[in-house]
Amino acid sequence: MALAGRRTFLLLGLWLLTTPARAQDFQSWNEVDLSAAWKRVDLLAPFVARTDTSAVNPQLAATGLLVDLPLGNHVVFTAGYLFADLPQGAGGVHIPLGAATAVVRPRRFTIADRNRFEKLIGYGTGPVRYRNRALLDWKLDARDRWHLFVDDELFWNLSNQTWNQNRLQAGAGYRLSRRLNLDLYYLQKNPAGSAAVYVLGSDLTVRLKQR
Repeated sequence: MALAGRRTFLLLGLWLLTTPARAQDFQSWNEVDLSAAWKRVDLLAPFVARTDTSAVNPQLAATGLLVDLPLGNHVVFTAGYLFADLPQGAGGVHIPLGAATAVVRPRRFTIADRNRFEKLIGYGTGPVRYRNRALLDWKLDARDRWHLFVDDELFWNLSNQTWNQNRLQAGAGYRLSRRLNLDLYYLQKNPAGSAAVYVLGSDLTVRLKQR
């Protein structure tokens, strides 16, 4: 049953990733995350690629390092640095960031509220952004193989005191093995003053070292 579930989920992922090639006005956001635990902290190195069916590609390629430090049972502090290359626009953008996330876990649910600050060095005037993301995650079975999630993230440009965009996301994930997790999702990005962007995405997490 588990093998059949993995095959079904992988086939669904391949279908979703090829759908943007046949659809109009869709973007594909794909990410591979390398994660490891070291002492009290969790390390994450994301590798991100984004393409657009109606534009010259790639739209974005990014990587960096994020460090999560739990502060008690219900708060996580994050510090990190990302480098994003926007070949069709601004070029290289350096993004130092910090975040604090409040987390509660009633039964099989995880409810999280993340507050993130970041500076986009090399993008326009180098704005500072505040991002607030509310997340609900539901584990569907006691073995933690399947989960569903939905989140909404709001962006504010603190440099000019304006609302920037919001991103509404819903998806499902499956634990392929002890070290591999795959999430597939649909996202709608609503930028201020422009048309909505529709996204199909995937996020593969590879656990290199666990506690």
